[in-house]
Amino acid sequence: MGTPQDSAPPKSKRASILGLALPSISLFLIFNIVNLAVIKIVATLGTPEVAAVTTGSRIFFIVYAGIMGLSAGATALIAHAWGAKDTALAALYTNLSIKLGIALTLVTSLIFIVMVPVLADLFQLQGQARVATIDYVRYSSLFNINFAIIILITSAVRAAGDGWVPFYLTAITNALFLPLCAALTYGWPQLGIPELGIRGTAIGGGIAYLLGSILTWGLWARHKLLIPAISASFKTHRAELKRLWQISYPAIAEQLVIQIALFLFLIIVASYSTEAFAAYGVGLGILSITIVIGAGFGVAASALVGQELGAGQADNAVSIGYRTLFWAFLTMTIMGGLTIYFATPLAAAMVDDPEVVRLTAVFLLMLGISQPLMSVDFALGGALRGAGDTRFPLISTFSGFLVTRLLTALLFMSLGLSVEWVFGALIGDYIVKAVMIFWRFHSKVWLHKL
Repeated sequence: MGTPQDSAPPKSKRASILGLALPSISLFLIFNIVNLAVIKIVATLGTPEVAAVTTGSRIFFIVYAGIMGLSAGATALIAHAWGAKDTALAALYTNLSIKLGIALTLVTSLIFIVMVPVLADLFQLQGQARVATIDYVRYSSLFNINFAIIILITSAVRAAGDGWVPFYLTAITNALFLPLCAALTYGWPQLGIPELGIRGTAIGGGIAYLLGSILTWGLWARHKLLIPAISASFKTHRAELKRLWQISYPAIAEQLVIQIALFLFLIIVASYSTEAFAAYGVGLGILSITIVIGAGFGVAASALVGQELGAGQADNAVSIGYRTLFWAFLTMTIMGGLTIYFATPLAAAMVDDPEVVRLTAVFLLMLGISQPLMSVDFALGGALRGAGDTRFPLISTFSGFLVTRLLTALLFMSLGLSVEWVFGALIGDYIVKAVMIFWRFHSKVWLHKL
């Protein structure tokens, strides 16, 4: 790895909001579609295999929480350095975040490989579903490091203002993902590929991540990406490592809080009926397609606000936050309106049971009302993280998701109200988060976090 000159200025022009948001939205959309397609691939194997993939996805959210939280902290520091035209410092934080991500992922993956039988029992899986889950998690865990490498390098490049190269790299990986999954799941005799079932699904996806990480790492190491590669170590850069961790760990904790709250809310919904449980699952599947817009604008706000603060342009950072909110609010309000209008047809397209369709439509109504509120959380929450203020989004998520939503749902349940009221607790959650995030951003205290 070479060492760039400290004074070397970034070669690219400052990216625009849409220039970063659009490739990110496209990327998140592809990722969600691929996840749904994987379930379709294993569906022909049987219900136990579907349960294995579903359970495995829930378990791996712990890994994803660590990676995404670390990438949020790294984005703030890399964008800040890039805005200050300190290419070497941006490269240093990139190197440290990749190494820290590999270390964290290695530890968690080893834990999963050893503890997955216990985790399967916690999910009350039995028989073939338990066996399939253990196989799927163990074989998938072998490739988690490759996933981390792709995410952290592409996040660093995005923090420097390049949204399309990360899109191309991840799109190539996902383009390999489904064919390899299908080939190793069902077999391809003409090429001598055996039928491996659920193990093949895990190995096929893992190979796609392996190839994607080799491509991404190779381009980065050969200085073909916007962020150059330099040599760095934890021992010689303890101060920078400590700073990276201090900004990253609240974002990691926030992701874990979200997963815990989702799980607990799912238990409450499931206590009503199987139909309510199914409606919640279908509704979340549809929501995952619509909220990618907000997530994309959050990525753009994080990178651009960090760059402007690094350049010493505090007023521009504030302006970018509000402009990003405008675009996110506009598009998510439109998506929310469409979700409400087409709630019943969307539900009917996913399931046949009349009661599940009815409850899904109610759930989609609540989600549609909440989407304008979500835009505040995504856009301005992303801006706060880009400024290094990662603790306040954690506080707002805890207050909205884990306290407001769950306590409201438990109150409705204790009063004997129907599950439709429990679904309505989502609105209270997003009102609390939107108010807290907007207040924090408007206060401008976050301008001095970095």
